[in-house]
Amino acid sequence: MASSAAQFGICSAGAAQTVPETKAMKILDPRDDLARPFFAYGLLKPGEPAFALVKPFAARQESAEVRGTLRLRDGIPLLDPDTSGRVTGWLLWFDPARISMAWSVVCSFEPPAQYKWSVTQAHSGEQEITANVLVGKKLHTGTAPETVQLWSARHDPVFHEGLAEVRRLVAEAAPDGVGSQPDTPELWQMFFRLQSAYLLLWSIVERLTAFRFGPGLDPWPRIVRLSQDATFREAVVAGGAKPDVVIDARDPETRYRLAADGTGAAKYFYQVRSNLSHRGKSAFKDAQLIYKSVTELEAAMRILLDRELLP
Repeated sequence: MASSAAQFGICSAGAAQTVPETKAMKILDPRDDLARPFFAYGLLKPGEPAFALVKPFAARQESAEVRGTLRLRDGIPLLDPDTSGRVTGWLLWFDPARISMAWSVVCSFEPPAQYKWSVTQAHSGEQEITANVLVGKKLHTGTAPETVQLWSARHDPVFHEGLAEVRRLVAEAAPDGVGSQPDTPELWQMFFRLQSAYLLLWSIVERLTAFRFGPGLDPWPRIVRLSQDATFREAVVAGGAKPDVVIDARDPETRYRLAADGTGAAKYFYQVRSNLSHRGKSAFKDAQLIYKSVTELEAAMRILLDRELLP
């Protein structure tokens, strides 16, 4: 007997309890038959940044193929089922005792502006299995002309060439670090080049948070999630980040602390990004803060990506 969405009371109510940050977001409605497996071909499949969100609910998983091809919009795959290709992914069967929460996570993660539900016939070995799948919306609008049959976040150039470029920019701007020095045009040239590297680094961080916590979430809720993520804190510590406090440039009574165990790191580094630069007799201290932040966060991101994404 098919299980209905009403029977399990999802997805809107369940998602609000499971993922508080998505409360104001539009979320996907679920399929009617929740007992079917979920065919994952993107960020929610095993080996990808967001699989950790559904892994606790997956009672069984196996690789499979479905008819179609993948179109990329902003580097994220959208299934086009009306082609003759074969897309490789994973079938996920959710634990019946936790099925409501599992589908809430899926519905909350993928943005309804990009996806809609469909049913597909997946092939795993000699078996043909009916599965729920998310297909892309407006597949010929804003998508790359090239299509792929297999997708992974580890191939995203932002995480490879982008991170390497951050390190190169820092090495060129301040090969010997930033020492005490007078307020000169050369100092500000160094500062703005370091700032450029830091902003590029943050585009990398924000892309990873979108991949891990949901592309439909706004940036700040993703930063909050990152601050709560144990793997990120561990990478910050492993990268050698030193404890520190940064003051909000808009309100000197607001402080963000980076602790020795990595607690507070995401908000600390984000506040450095948010603070406005200013001229002053201690201008080199601003350059030192940017240098400290860009080198420490780059090291943390390299460790995190090496552990979770890069081959």
